[in-house]
Amino acid sequence: MEQMTELTKKVLEFLEPDTSKWEYWTTSQPLNSISESACMERFKKRIAQAVSNCEKVIVAGDYDCDGISATTIMVSGLRQLGLECGFYIPDRIKEGYGLSEATVTLAHKKGYSLIITVDNGIKSTQALALAKELGMDVIVTDHHTMDEEVNCDIVVHPTLMESCFETLCGAGVAYECMRVLGVDNDYLLQLAGLASISDMMIVKGQTRALIQNALRLMNQTHEKHIFSLATDRELNETSIGFQVVPKLNAIGRLSNLANANNVVRYFLAQDDKSIFTLGQQITQINTIRKQLSDQMQKTALMKCKGNEDIFMIEDASFHEGIIGLVAGSICASFNKPCIVLAKNEQGYKASMRSPEGFNCMDFLGEYPHFVTFGGHENAAGFSLNLNEFDLFEKFIYTRIKEYTYSVKKKNTLVIDDEELSLKTIQSLDILRPFGPGFVFPSFEIVHPKIKSLYDFQNHKHRKYTLESGLQCMRFNQSEAEYKKSVNAIYSFIGTVQINQYQGRKQVNFVIDEIVYA
Repeated sequence: MEQMTELTKKVLEFLEPDTSKWEYWTTSQPLNSISESACMERFKKRIAQAVSNCEKVIVAGDYDCDGISATTIMVSGLRQLGLECGFYIPDRIKEGYGLSEATVTLAHKKGYSLIITVDNGIKSTQALALAKELGMDVIVTDHHTMDEEVNCDIVVHPTLMESCFETLCGAGVAYECMRVLGVDNDYLLQLAGLASISDMMIVKGQTRALIQNALRLMNQTHEKHIFSLATDRELNETSIGFQVVPKLNAIGRLSNLANANNVVRYFLAQDDKSIFTLGQQITQINTIRKQLSDQMQKTALMKCKGNEDIFMIEDASFHEGIIGLVAGSICASFNKPCIVLAKNEQGYKASMRSPEGFNCMDFLGEYPHFVTFGGHENAAGFSLNLNEFDLFEKFIYTRIKEYTYSVKKKNTLVIDDEELSLKTIQSLDILRPFGPGFVFPSFEIVHPKIKSLYDFQNHKHRKYTLESGLQCMRFNQSEAEYKKSVNAIYSFIGTVQINQYQGRKQVNFVIDEIVYA
């Protein structure tokens, strides 16, 4: 710790005022001992029984990065034990989330005697009841909130394990299952780390250890499945989150164009040809996803009236797999709650995103006619019947008038722009991984000494160059911001990036917000 730069100390003190804990945050953590919890012992015993009886096992997964990684980990490990192990991930649009009665029925017809869910299952009440009725055993491995007893044979869940495992994602739970069985390996560890980053888990305990060890292995081995989807040649949790995770999530989002089960096949593939071919397909689908997102966002922005307290946007062209991304983008741009809806033959699918301080579940909870409804404080998803739109719209605009909330002021770390050099930014790597529970701070440069500015892409973006030489990038500036006087700027709030171009590395400050005096 004596070798820490002043900037590193400043960031660490901002995130962790208790200096007695600094060693934890600056030290690479080994994996915790294998879980000896009762649920893991029951899991181990049931799998041994399946091996002994040559049972057919099916793994029921989920269509996001965590669910895909968890499915791959579980299938790969069980096949190492010699089990005949199939898998199925549902179609997000046609089938929705979680284990369904249709999947249970089909698995039973095909002779599967044991179902193992990964990253789902806790809320699959009807499907679990059917499995029991058909005489099938079910092991639920999940990390989502467990409010009531789960009607299955075995539940493996972080809250039933030792405290160091309480922050695990679905793939993290699956990986611990493989450790108990003795079939874990470096590749499965990397998938668990990848999923932990993607699912935005709290970076403490075993999750922190998983991410740290996974990233070390990735950069040592340049694991082909992961690096085929990345552009950087060295990865950290940020580059994984921006370059790899969106490509994997795009497959589930565009389930009318692609099949998430093929991503599991991609991660299970051993030969270079299959990896290359499937990897190209994943990248192509993500390109389509970006094009759709951009178009939907443009349409949504045209429908936004800046004086509204909440945005409710619906358009016939919207794709239901992408509405959450658009709602998040609009919410971030205006710092106001946003609901985006897509219409289909059955009704409307909708996503809501809100700024810190605005509780989506509390706001929406009084509406009595949802077909489906779920989420958390800053993000919710729901569906409506076709004839409900006008009624719901009236509810929203009435509710917002009576709903009081206060947007939380961003807690920033004030720094001098001269502190931001390549060396000092790289020195922050000792604190990685950053994430929930240890979030990289927003830096604030007060009274920036602006030497010059340059607008590009028809003044959509702006580059400020400071007297220190630091380049500050403002992307997607509003028309109002474009017209404001530079002399009125009080501070820049944002984050730092190291960009590489033609072999040369450069520090950029990416502006999230401009504060005016």
